[in-house]
Amino acid sequence: MLEGDVQKSWLLIAIYIEEGHSSTDVYTFLTEAMYEIGKRWQENKISVADEHLATATCDYVLTRFQLSQHQLLQRHRALLFCIEGEEHYLGIKMIAGLMREQGWEVKNLGANLPLPFALKSIERWDPDVVCLSVSQVHLLPDLQNILLRLKICRKVLLY
Repeated sequence: MLEGDVQKSWLLIAIYIEEGHSSTDVYTFLTEAMYEIGKRWQENKISVADEHLATATCDYVLTRFQLSQHQLLQRHRALLFCIEGEEHYLGIKMIAGLMREQGWEVKNLGANLPLPFALKSIERWDPDVVCLSVSQVHLLPDLQNILLRLKICRKVLLY
């Protein structure tokens, strides 16, 4: 992924799948790879440009994998997003893929979504489940406020 070679990265995942590994295994493999890339970036072993290239490559692999696993039968609805200020979206993309694979109809609204837009999407689409993603400690107070707003608007506390 650090080379930005999407074909080689996909081939590694395709071989992994052919060996009988589950979707969860694929996501765990990619998560561990991205953790290693993040560690290298923190230790100044790679540049932020390298980290962004690896993220884009991982994003491509995730998209291709999820398209290959998509099931047509869809029952439950899930709406997923990263709270405002949260740019790290690969984890929620993996969750969206697992949910689709299990037959869920999923709308992944992506990174850094302001709450008013999330609330409008929830109201319009009426999902069975709302999944929020946050990975940065400084955003936890915002998460508490968002959960409170969701409880007030939906009369249900969503975890």
